[in-house]
Amino acid sequence: MKKLAALIPAAAILAACGSEPLIPDESVMISPGFHPPLEAVVGVVIVGVVAYYVIDPLAPNWEVKINQLDETRVAIDLRKKRFSTGGDGEAREIFRRRAQEIVDDNGFTGYAILQYSESIDSETAFARRVARGVIVVQKPPPATPAG
Repeated sequence: MKKLAALIPAAAILAACGSEPLIPDESVMISPGFHPPLEAVVGVVIVGVVAYYVIDPLAPNWEVKINQLDETRVAIDLRKKRFSTGGDGEAREIFRRRAQEIVDDNGFTGYAILQYSESIDSETAFARRVARGVIVVQKPPPATPAG
């Protein structure tokens, strides 16, 4: 889908180079009283594809980055996608879920949250929610020799 969206502008530029128009000067019969030009229908489809590419409704709402700070401290950064429908209050739950996954996947016994914050990042015209936190993982006690 992303490749298709990138090819559309290139096709439009190449089409402008030819002597014949890429889109014929015809109309599309949608109903007996509505016959929009084919050019307008193609334009609406292109706008729809580009909008779908930008909004990407199937992408996860949150991007998660994990950074191991040292043996026991792990930073978890979350960034919400710019265009979404909902999910504004789920940052803390995603943070906790990811922290528990770190514990489970690495054989730790638990974790404690050292710091956690949520804010709005307005780096461009479209602001996005961000959440950042640091956890301390708890290692299992060392095995004692049987004897």
